[in-house]
Amino acid sequence: MFVDVDAKEALTELIDTFYRAAGEPGWRGQINDSVARIFMEMLLEAQRGLKDYSWSLLAPEHPITSKWLIYQIDNYTIEKMGRMNQETSCLEFAIEKWDDRLRLAAKYNIVLDDEDDDDI
Repeated sequence: MFVDVDAKEALTELIDTFYRAAGEPGWRGQINDSVARIFMEMLLEAQRGLKDYSWSLLAPEHPITSKWLIYQIDNYTIEKMGRMNQETSCLEFAIEKWDDRLRLAAKYNIVLDDEDDDDI
């Protein structure tokens, strides 16, 4: 289980910034490793929409944790993603696709498989 308070706060701020960059009111939820896994999927989803985007997230060789995700994007600011319309729409799409799963992960510390999508 994830216990580093500073990394929890950093991940909360990253997720909140991601939502705000897409024009959403922000995000506040409980941070755990399931949230880190879902947020990584959201970042990857947004990245797929950004063809000219130079930053890419490498797939881990071990399970995704909050600490690992913070380490991966330590020098990256999500605020840069919200500057152009194409980038904003990629963020919006990622939020639309993954928001329910992120909220479930924050509340119950679970990650649903794709087969569970219809149950959301």
